[in-house]
Amino acid sequence: MLGVYDAGRIISPKLADSQAIGGIVGGIGTALLEHTTTDHRDGRIVNANLADYLVPVNADVPEVRAIYLDGEDNDGNALGVKGLGEVVQVGVAAAIGNAVFNATGRRVRQLPITAEALL
Repeated sequence: MLGVYDAGRIISPKLADSQAIGGIVGGIGTALLEHTTTDHRDGRIVNANLADYLVPVNADVPEVRAIYLDGEDNDGNALGVKGLGEVVQVGVAAAIGNAVFNATGRRVRQLPITAEALL
């Protein structure tokens, strides 16, 4: 998976890569794994801890790479930087959803995308 970002001037490439890759992994989790399950009888969350809540692990994550467009944003601040923050996660679930649609012809509009949703 490749993420391309207009982040202005990159001061710390290693930190930017860590932020971007972490966001991509989070987006993979949003698209394919993360789901809150509630008990229909009393509304309690059944998977309220990380032992029961699915999040991506190394085996779930493909090769991930982030690249950054050249440039500075001197209008925003004197350093010419922008924040990566949450923007690195924004398009991941949509990209995976489009890949699933292109592969199966089925548009899934609920996350996470599961095999059951494709049936």
